[in-house]
Amino acid sequence: MRNIIPSWTCEYDLKRNRDTYLKLINNVFDSGRLLLGNQLIEFEKNFSEYIGTKYSVGCDNATNAIFLILKAIGIDQGDEVITVANTAIPTVSAIKQANARPIFVDVNKNGLIDIDKLPGLISARTKAIIIVHLYGYPVNFDALIKYKKTHGLTIIEDCSQAHGAKINSRKVGSIGDFSAFSFYPTKSLGAFGDAGIICTNNLSKYNLLKELRFYGIEKDYIAKVDGYNSRMDEIQAAILNYKLTKLDQNIAHRKKIANLYYQNINSELLNPIPHPKNSNCSYYLIPFYFKKDRDIFQKDLEKNGIITNVSYKTPVHLMPAYKDLGYKYGDLPLTEYHCDHNISLPVFDYMPLDFVEHIVDKVNSICRNY
Repeated sequence: MRNIIPSWTCEYDLKRNRDTYLKLINNVFDSGRLLLGNQLIEFEKNFSEYIGTKYSVGCDNATNAIFLILKAIGIDQGDEVITVANTAIPTVSAIKQANARPIFVDVNKNGLIDIDKLPGLISARTKAIIIVHLYGYPVNFDALIKYKKTHGLTIIEDCSQAHGAKINSRKVGSIGDFSAFSFYPTKSLGAFGDAGIICTNNLSKYNLLKELRFYGIEKDYIAKVDGYNSRMDEIQAAILNYKLTKLDQNIAHRKKIANLYYQNINSELLNPIPHPKNSNCSYYLIPFYFKKDRDIFQKDLEKNGIITNVSYKTPVHLMPAYKDLGYKYGDLPLTEYHCDHNISLPVFDYMPLDFVEHIVDKVNSICRNY
């Protein structure tokens, strides 16, 4: 048993697949095409088929994926976009970069957007709602359809943590008007660098998004629209195309780890954050609520060689960068409770199961001392 068990590492992935990755990289080098080549075309095709959409557009990261979606649907100054505050900063920064105003809604017991709290937040300025599938937990947003129809809203799925997750037997990313995925290295489908993708069934917006990611160019280096530089490189596309074939196997291994935690941690202080009904989670993280001081508990685990993850300690609505939005502590009580008490135990690609046994023993021992 190693002295430190990290919350994430690519060490065990590389032990198995390094030679394959190097071969893929060399194939890209030998092709002479480093951007917008066949590797990206193939990955876009395979990923959209996996998710269940007609089209996908590879780009440089999920932040820009969300930003490009917002630009493609015409979001501009004065428009409002509803989302949650217990999310990665990029969900919100993309809204701000598009010159729109984020409007925050509180969460439910799963740590996910509470659809029932939307009335009163939707206004004439509301143009879109960004659903965040946190931890690999899929949001059941069937109830959003009535708001979409009544108010003409665009539904965007932020699937950055939910590759392969399902709700009501449908994969996330295939349900809304658009979806954005991150392939940041820590993800359950992670690149070795930055990368992201957009999925949609809208042909005209698909063509526009391809132009927006490449300076507005369709062909002949002539910009049809004012665009951006947001391309996925061929090396990341090649690696992701290979890793996509292993994703379901990866999810199954993560589920096994989660079940070992659920079945063997026996403290009332540490409870799994409940899964949404009718869901198949992808276990990007394995989150719990710790009933007492989470930060002290996290430090106690670290002293015992177990590194954990918190998503996220400070909700976006309370961060200094967004004080102009006018939110204060107490405005989103369940969001704030969630950020104060959530903690995720280690899980990563090819994680040895004896690590899980060791973590369980240490967690139970530490909890007994509280």
